[in-house]
Amino acid sequence: MINPITLDTLMENVIPVTETGCWLWLGETQKDYGRIRIGDEELCTDKLTWETQNGKIPDGLHLSHRCNIRCCINPNHLFLTKTH
Repeated sequence: MINPITLDTLMENVIPVTETGCWLWLGETQKDYGRIRIGDEELCTDKLTWETQNGKIPDGLHLSHRCNIRCCINPNHLFLTKTH
């Protein structure tokens, strides 16, 4: 099930970088990936952004960043790939 969190809620913890277009997550991170706690669940912010905009990530696919910045949550920088 997709969490009902909105992109506006996520943007409260983001700083946009004009030069690159990245939306850098300023909250908690783990291995440079953004993390957010919603209730009892801890979620990856890039995955949450993707699923808020596009729906659930299909089995066998992984999320990657075009910008190679792990804490970026700009949905335009995210894409699905078969490899990690």
